[in-house]
Amino acid sequence: MASFTVTCPHCRALLEIDGEKQVVVGGKPPEEPRSGASLEGRLEALQKEKAAARAKMEEAMRAEKAGAEIREEKFRKLLETAKSEPVTKPVRDVDLD
Repeated sequence: MASFTVTCPHCRALLEIDGEKQVVVGGKPPEEPRSGASLEGRLEALQKEKAAARAKMEEAMRAEKAGAEIREEKFRKLLETAKSEPVTKPVRDVDLD
């Protein structure tokens, strides 16, 4: 028997096997796939990421501004109700004895 080459099912490496001795005599690590991204493609992706981040920031700013307006309106209403009520001395636990 002669030597032959097989692909490892686990790591996809090419293994050279000697058929007579039934041992691995050599191997070649699997080739790592090259990323098909070019510089232009990566720049476009970065611009899209920037636009998405900017949109998220604008939405957060709008939400914060709306929340601040709501809190200000609640404060005004509570202040008006507090002004219309008479001032009373708070009751303490010591006063109840």
